[in-house]
Amino acid sequence: MYKQPLTLVKVLVFSLLLIAPVTSCTQEDLLANVIAEAETPEPDPEPDVTPVDNLKINTTPCDYTIENLEAGTTLAVECQLDLKGATITIPSGVTLEYKGGEIINGTLNFASAGKIDGNLLNHKLTVAGNVSLLSETFILHPNRWELVQGVTTTQIAQKNNDNLEELMFYTKSIGATTFSIDKFDAYFEVSKVTSTKTNANFYPTKESVNVPGDFTLLMSDNTVLRVFPNSNSDYALLAAREVSNVTIKGGILIGDRDEHSFPDGGRHEKGHLLYLHAAVDSKVDGVTMKYANGDGMKIDGINFTYNPEYKPTHNILVQNCLFDSNRRNNLSITDGFDITIDNNTFLNAGVDTGKSEGVTPKFAIDIEAARTKDENGDYIYYEKSYDITISNNIERGSAGGGFTVHIGEDVSIENNDVETNISWSFASGVKIINNLVQAKSEEQKFAILGGRSDNSVGSFDNEISGNKIIGYGIGIVIHNRENLVFDNEIENCGVGIYLRNLSNSKVYSNTIYSDENLKSENSRGISAFRANINDVEIYKNIINVKNDPMRLMEVNDTDEGEDYAFNVYDNELNSSVLSTISKSSGINFYENNFNIGTIIYNSSNLDFKDNIITAETTHGFELRDNSNNILFTDNSIDVSAKKECIKSDTSSSFQEKDNSCL
Repeated sequence: MYKQPLTLVKVLVFSLLLIAPVTSCTQEDLLANVIAEAETPEPDPEPDVTPVDNLKINTTPCDYTIENLEAGTTLAVECQLDLKGATITIPSGVTLEYKGGEIINGTLNFASAGKIDGNLLNHKLTVAGNVSLLSETFILHPNRWELVQGVTTTQIAQKNNDNLEELMFYTKSIGATTFSIDKFDAYFEVSKVTSTKTNANFYPTKESVNVPGDFTLLMSDNTVLRVFPNSNSDYALLAAREVSNVTIKGGILIGDRDEHSFPDGGRHEKGHLLYLHAAVDSKVDGVTMKYANGDGMKIDGINFTYNPEYKPTHNILVQNCLFDSNRRNNLSITDGFDITIDNNTFLNAGVDTGKSEGVTPKFAIDIEAARTKDENGDYIYYEKSYDITISNNIERGSAGGGFTVHIGEDVSIENNDVETNISWSFASGVKIINNLVQAKSEEQKFAILGGRSDNSVGSFDNEISGNKIIGYGIGIVIHNRENLVFDNEIENCGVGIYLRNLSNSKVYSNTIYSDENLKSENSRGISAFRANINDVEIYKNIINVKNDPMRLMEVNDTDEGEDYAFNVYDNELNSSVLSTISKSSGINFYENNFNIGTIIYNSSNLDFKDNIITAETTHGFELRDNSNNILFTDNSIDVSAKKECIKSDTSSSFQEKDNSCL
């Protein structure tokens, strides 16, 4: 709701069942023992003490009052002080400690430098004046604050929202830096406008439960905050809006995806559990987020980047969290920078449940800033997402994909364990490095996808390196310009590396192999199909596969690609099946080592120099179907007696110089 914090004079009252009284002390005895600076021992337990959460409240009326406390004293409250609606002035420097008792039904007005134990606060006591908490950690006891647990009504769920948020802001105002919740399971209404202004708009992160700045919300594994089922398309359960130095630690946040209603038939994809909205210098640690109707977590800024009042989220750490079965994405980042997502577990993003279907894009993490181009082709940034690290995370079961940078800049995705895929679309400065990407089934299409086929999309200066990829249809798909693909180990994939429209890039020192246990016989090394490739270097790759180690089909076979060229050199290409070049041009093969021949169909402008070919069962090179302007120079070709070093049909032609033919 983002309501104003309580003032020191706001009435805080609490409900507590009173039971039969226990034996009490005399006023003289009690004052002699409890009004002292020294520690007061705990009272002996009594059979009629009332439990409140994990507190035990002695409801026996005290035989003394506190009207005449002296300045600077400490009162240990062991019994019940009922102020009966009175306002009591507390002298300077007085400390009120909780020792099993309570103070109810009135106001304490502290003159100055007062201290009060947080366990004495409740919703039937007003605390005013100059006072602070004894401890910087306030422990919530829900029954003392009109917080209703379990299945309830929308009105009570709204009251839960109001009370919890107001209490966090209030306790902060009197010195709390940590707000601790243990056993608690309650619904919160977050879909309604609470502003009293005429025609007020709905703002999700204002109507959510807001956490103050310079504050820690500490929850346990027994803390469950739930979205009260609603029909809104846009809302948030918990938010940090325009604040800094917030820590949200522990707890379980549960959305309403299986109880949500869709009266307008819309997608309703913006019902989030945790929303960081222009938050700064903040941390989310060990929180479980599941069954959101939209995203488990949303990280976003306020206003567009070109607006004078633009406020991005930045310096954020999200660690040790569990995201599970959120209907859209498990985590979305649309606007922010200096963000680290580390050591989290992402499960089942966007999956269908028995009661609700997932909604696209269904990624574990989706970095999706918004931008467009003006009439001059220059970008207009509505949002920017950059300087982001996604590291040491586990991803399983995502319906759409694992980690993607749809639109973003300078994103590092490293040391993650992924079973679906990693990708970027319209991005620059992306580094996908040192990840384990292992398919859960043979039907999965690709492990890592870099870019889009259109080279005008603004995807450049990206890197894929040091990854271990196992069991995909394609290991790596790479597009666009200024890419580095190196030191990847690609095992048992249909195609190791698939080149699309690509320029000014390097593909080197990758290992691509398929073992004897691979079910498919169609494993290939490096492949391209209907692609324009220019100023690309492919070198020092080691390929051991069951089918074509190199397969280049319709490469540079367009008007645009007519003058394009790229180099393939110093690779080891091993298979029992020929490498294939078809309807392609502008390819230079230098200093490669082939254990099998190469067949060339309807291609031109190919240059083979200083290669070593050892082909026991095939020709060294075979030209067919109008292959022309093919040059062979200084190659060492070793074939069987029944095969030719260079064989050409009558429609093809080639030039050769200084080749060694054995």
